[in-house]
Amino acid sequence: MKKNDFLIQYFEKRKSKIIKFFTLFLILFSLIFLIKNNIKPKNFIAKVHLEGIITDKNELINQLSDINENKNVKGLLIIVNSPGGTFVSSKEILDKLETISKKIPTTVYMKEMGTSGAYLASLGAKKIFANQGTITGSIGVILQTAQLTSLLEKIGIEPIIVKSGELKATPNPLEKLDEEKKNYLNKIIGQLQNEFIDIVEQKRNLNPTTLRKISSGRIFTSKQALNLNLIDFIGNETDALDWIIKEGNLDKKIDVIEVDKKNSLFNLIDTTFFKNSLKPFNLNLNNGILAIWTPGL
Repeated sequence: MKKNDFLIQYFEKRKSKIIKFFTLFLILFSLIFLIKNNIKPKNFIAKVHLEGIITDKNELINQLSDINENKNVKGLLIIVNSPGGTFVSSKEILDKLETISKKIPTTVYMKEMGTSGAYLASLGAKKIFANQGTITGSIGVILQTAQLTSLLEKIGIEPIIVKSGELKATPNPLEKLDEEKKNYLNKIIGQLQNEFIDIVEQKRNLNPTTLRKISSGRIFTSKQALNLNLIDFIGNETDALDWIIKEGNLDKKIDVIEVDKKNSLFNLIDTTFFKNSLKPFNLNLNNGILAIWTPGL
């Protein structure tokens, strides 16, 4: 056999193997495609968490958007354990939950705390459950700042501020807050407070006496909240799930999937109470008007 004949046979065999490999690959790919498109996805109840300070919840908003578009989601349970946060972020979550609630049974289960902005967000669900030991309420908004002018004078520092208008960048820790500026801020806070109260009144159908009571910003136990019609039931997570199953006429054995379940060690650490307890110190005026209950801060 000539040397060239040997090479020709080698390459022919190699070519044949390559063709067989790609043919097998195409067959397997086609089978996987057919199986995937012929297996009917299972229905399930989605479970998400609203925990810690509500500042930037884009990830949660995206998860809720996916839930809204998923036809296999037959119910939604939101586990709330939050003191609140910014007014805008809380309202965005409310709006998204309200949209989902029009399609499927949606309920909130409050654990240790569901106050202020977290309560506002919860109003987007059809029903609100709270544990016997839950603290809720603190309905209202707050703007926190500090006046450092006296301290700066003592250490010999004179701030130089050049601005386009008298009320620009108010409140400013480097300026004294006179009555005109206080009145201006009180009007802003008052307008947002009225918007918050209006949402609660509309969602919970409250009478004038109750509205006056909650407008003070006080907190309530779950029993007090139930008597004021701020929540619907006192119970636990199982009770909330049972309501979803009954309301949606679902199979009692339906799967409950935590769509926001954290897997990595870093994320598990990130959701601990210790880290969440430090988050209030990171809030600043850039976060906007706050709807939050932070005792001791």
